[in-house]
Amino acid sequence: IVDKATGTVLVVLAGRPDDLGYVECSERVMEAILRAGDMADFTASERNHRRSEDSAAVNIGVYYGGGTGAPCNLDHGKRSDAMRELVANPDVSRMAAFADAAFKLWMPKVYNDVNSTLNKLYEHDRSLTKNWKANTYPCAAFNFGPRVRCKPHKDFGNAPQTFCAVQASGRFNPMRGGHLIIKELKIFIRFPAASTILIPSALLTHSNTPVGAHEIRFSFTQFVPGGLLRYVHNGFKTERRLK
Repeated sequence: IVDKATGTVLVVLAGRPDDLGYVECSERVMEAILRAGDMADFTASERNHRRSEDSAAVNIGVYYGGGTGAPCNLDHGKRSDAMRELVANPDVSRMAAFADAAFKLWMPKVYNDVNSTLNKLYEHDRSLTKNWKANTYPCAAFNFGPRVRCKPHKDFGNAPQTFCAVQASGRFNPMRGGHLIIKELKIFIRFPAASTILIPSALLTHSNTPVGAHEIRFSFTQFVPGGLLRYVHNGFKTERRLK
């Protein structure tokens, strides 16, 4: 989806690899997220938040923002084992790698700039650990559903020049629900399980339609926190320290 005036790519329907094994991989990701959600035992308040109703969401990876004080590895306390197991899952890793490759294909200059900037950060602070070594995205968010329906929102903490990679999994009829809605573009997009869509999530208001009560829909997203890039650009300083 492009801007008519400038030809700028606004949204990429990246789809999936032409491989039936990848669809099976997405099925197993659904099962892995179900297991992790059961282990996490989320409270009612954790399931209702700014981005979604009745669906807990957990960020994992290298993050900076929301009062963290400095770039850090996100800590999940008693849920750390469940989240580490999810990231280490080979099927989750495969989907994450496809999303990373799509970002690199459709936005190569931005991808290379982000990769170069973050490599400087990892060299500066060797305690920081990405979710996946061969992946430039430093952070991921898992939505645990089991029927993820995101409210209209912008992810204003994400680097606005980057694509956020959104991936769906589950068992639902994509003709009837799970569509991605983009408010400013006045469109909704059919979003089948095992598919990937790239959007500048800091700039466009996005949400999704519900699926049926008997269906399952999960999503997981990879993104670049803008604070990480600014921290490096500031000479490895916070905004306050730079001032």
